[in-house]
Amino acid sequence: MAMEEFHRQQIDTARLPQQVVEKWSANVLSEGFVPFPKRLVRSLHRIFPDVESMKELSALLSVVDYKRPNLTRPPSLAYLAFLAGLDEEEFTTALDRLVRKGHVQVAGDSDGMEITLNGFLVAIEKETQ
Repeated sequence: MAMEEFHRQQIDTARLPQQVVEKWSANVLSEGFVPFPKRLVRSLHRIFPDVESMKELSALLSVVDYKRPNLTRPPSLAYLAFLAGLDEEEFTTALDRLVRKGHVQVAGDSDGMEITLNGFLVAIEKETQ
């Protein structure tokens, strides 16, 4: 089976809200952005305290980035890994750690992954009460 080739999207940053461009830069935002809740900022160091945690966060944010209302198909493992900037093995390893921690639940297969973040959302709420 041939590897799919993905391309990074380029967006018109002039169409982004000025508040977003003010916080970052047009160049950094050229591929888009993922909203990052303030409660996550406050709890991040407690939810992700260990060395491999940044890969876990990258994996989580790639799932968040893919989510849209009325999706026609779930994402593939290859595409989520691409979004996260990880190879598929790194992504799978990070996802497995997130499952063990209770942050995510995974269903489906590598061609269509259904990933729920309910445990992660509960952890954020618990850490910021």
